[in-house]
Amino acid sequence: MLKPRKRISKKKLKEDKLVTFYFKAVDKLEQNTNIVLGAAAAILIIVVGIAYYIYSNTKAEQLASVELSKATRIYEIGDYQNAIAQLSNVTDNYGSTPSGKIARFYLAKAFYQTEDYINAEKNYRRFLSGFSGDEHFLAAAQGGLAATLLQRQQYSEAAAAFIKAAEKYDSVLAPGFLIQAGRCFTLANNESRARKVYSEIVEKYPQSPEKDEAIMLSSMLEK
Repeated sequence: MLKPRKRISKKKLKEDKLVTFYFKAVDKLEQNTNIVLGAAAAILIIVVGIAYYIYSNTKAEQLASVELSKATRIYEIGDYQNAIAQLSNVTDNYGSTPSGKIARFYLAKAFYQTEDYINAEKNYRRFLSGFSGDEHFLAAAQGGLAATLLQRQQYSEAAAAFIKAAEKYDSVLAPGFLIQAGRCFTLANNESRARKVYSEIVEKYPQSPEKDEAIMLSSMLEK
């Protein structure tokens, strides 16, 4: 014989629903708490990482500037082989710092002084592609690259590099860069381009010392 079903009072029903709601709420709160704590931990990791990155970069730049100072003193006295060793150490260990990038500029110059034009060209190009600071350094590096190409007898490429130096870094050095470009075009048997460059010097830089030289060199070209 079936027993009669026990009736659940409204009060009991409300209590059961309240308990169910409570446990669901606790579960949801725990889930949200884990998300919040996880997000907070992630933010903390990012903040600590940024602080460490800034500290590391500052420390690296301090060390690099000291090493660069030592290396440039060696360069200035003309001890180029030792300068190359010292400057290479700076670029290898601190190449991403401002001082490390400037060290590459001096490294290119040191290679040029020892007539290692292949390594000079390589380091001038790397400096120009990675440095975005003082334009005097950039102009000198572009001129150095052009001079290196000239030494390697790549006359047309050297002329183009000298012109780029004059146009991109228009300064008191520009007329001198253009004179060198004209000479390179002459060596490349491109006298029409050489004459054009000399005319540009006369027109754009009439007060420069290079103007008279440009007139003389132009007059020496075959008509």
